[in-house]
Amino acid sequence: MARFLLQEVPPWIQLAGLFLAPAVAVAVLFLAWKKRQQIGAWFQSRSRQAKLTMAAAAALVLVAFAGLGTASWNYMQHDNDFCTGCHVMTTAYVRFAESEHNQLSCHDCHQQSIFASMRQLYLWVAERPEEIGPHSPVPNDVCARCHITGSGAEIWQRIAATAGHRTHLESDSSALADIMCVTCHGQELHRFMPVDQTCAQANCHADTGIELGSMVGQTALHCVTCHQFTAEVPPLATWDSAAATLVPGMPQCLSCHEMQRVLAEFDPAYDPHDGRCGLCHNPHRQATPGEALRSCTSSQCHADWRVHPFHVGRSHGQAGPQCNWCHEPHRARVDASDCVGCHEAVSRREDVPAAVRRRLQRAMPFDTGAASPPAAGFLLSPPLLRRKPAGPESDIELWSARLERFPEFTQDTFSHRVHAELSCLSCHETRTGHGRLTFVPPRGCQACHHRDPAATDCRRCHGEELERPLAALARFAIAGHGERAREVRFEHSAHSGVRCPECHTQPVSLEPSGEVQSCTACHDDHHSPNRACATCHGAGDVAAAHAPPAEAHTGCDACHRQQTVARLLPDRAFCITCHAPQAAEHHKERECTVCHLQAEPAAFRARLLGGKRP
Repeated sequence: MARFLLQEVPPWIQLAGLFLAPAVAVAVLFLAWKKRQQIGAWFQSRSRQAKLTMAAAAALVLVAFAGLGTASWNYMQHDNDFCTGCHVMTTAYVRFAESEHNQLSCHDCHQQSIFASMRQLYLWVAERPEEIGPHSPVPNDVCARCHITGSGAEIWQRIAATAGHRTHLESDSSALADIMCVTCHGQELHRFMPVDQTCAQANCHADTGIELGSMVGQTALHCVTCHQFTAEVPPLATWDSAAATLVPGMPQCLSCHEMQRVLAEFDPAYDPHDGRCGLCHNPHRQATPGEALRSCTSSQCHADWRVHPFHVGRSHGQAGPQCNWCHEPHRARVDASDCVGCHEAVSRREDVPAAVRRRLQRAMPFDTGAASPPAAGFLLSPPLLRRKPAGPESDIELWSARLERFPEFTQDTFSHRVHAELSCLSCHETRTGHGRLTFVPPRGCQACHHRDPAATDCRRCHGEELERPLAALARFAIAGHGERAREVRFEHSAHSGVRCPECHTQPVSLEPSGEVQSCTACHDDHHSPNRACATCHGAGDVAAAHAPPAEAHTGCDACHRQQTVARLLPDRAFCITCHAPQAAEHHKERECTVCHLQAEPAAFRARLLGGKRP
């Protein structure tokens, strides 16, 4: 009935009825009130049957009007057919009927006051619908009744924790202060699933276009294809972390860009960006992939690169602004200790100036002295020092004078190949003096190589030394004289049963201790009868030490320790220490003292003691 009256009856009749019906009703009520006494008297004069009939008729009219009003109210407020009488939205209504909201009435979501509804009804009947304008907005409270506090509360907790919802609902931006659910979930009427135009609507991302290569003009790309709007974010994550989750990563980008050639050897372990392509590549602002290099210093990632001395120093200052010389795209992590590997890679790049490539292709210096810290304020490398200048005589004299100031250089035995497992930074400086050693050899080398003597194979470095006899210095003291050093023949092969650390005990240098150098740390006192004294005591040295006025055959304890002399026996071996020429042919079977001192060695032994110091 109401639909018929509103749609089939001419508008002028509807307007007339709209105004006349209330006027007539007011007039009838006014006259009835004014004539109430006459009407009451007339009603009292009627028979009882007439009274009942009129009362029943009045009740019937009231019930009819109440029922009609209730039906009309229910129709207008709860029947969606009332709304579709004006809102012709065939496609939108079909989407609504097929959605999860199909059991709802229009006014469950679209609510307004009765006065706003009466105004719209009047304008519709008056055929002025353009004056109605947008009406019945859907505030967030309406959505919250079902999706937050209603039966969908548990689902909403998961939805609210997604990166997209947290970014839009928890932002302190003024542009997002009054954002409503229908801003995204109602861009197309009753299409509650957001579409691409949802993000690009006015006042949102309308100016955000695609600039990168063949992606331009591809209308089938949905924003969430690249941006993980529904990705879950940990509850304690900050707003910045939620926003960073929307940055496209490998799963999103590689779903379209296979990158089989560029990323053939890509290893996420070497990518400090954790495979998040969108940190560098921005298809909304960059027309080519190469423009991603600009993002290194402009996206608040590496804007402070100049604070690192390595990037602005004398050695790498030219390469500092060229990030991709050292940091390869998609393999940005660099082993700062692999100087050789980096130099070789950069020297092969065609976009690097030729002068830089030539400098990096030079052979690695093999001279440790050239890399050692200068001791006298300047350093001349051996090749320059030993090269005789061609020129005037004065230049040759200058060259000769300089040559005398430096010791002869020995051939460097250091091998970079042997030390290839070490990083260059283990030994070389990179800041104050590029390439200089961070230590002074040989102690600096020993600090590493002698770190664990017990577990070190000394033959790897000292194999040749261990094979040949060594001329070692044995130190001893004689009363009345200063400490003396005597060269003795030392053979490692004779001590093969002794481990190196047992004798080489000095920290770092592993030099033998004083007791080891005097041999007394291991060996008993060898001043005993029947020992070949000449093995240690050369004839020339002994004769020189006992030149007159010293008495060579008696009173030895005047200079030597009495305990040592007491153990000696002046036999033939004792005598040939000084008289070596007679050792070969002069009565080898006889004792010297029998003829020359008229006493047996044992008898003459006592005369070695009790002497006076010359």
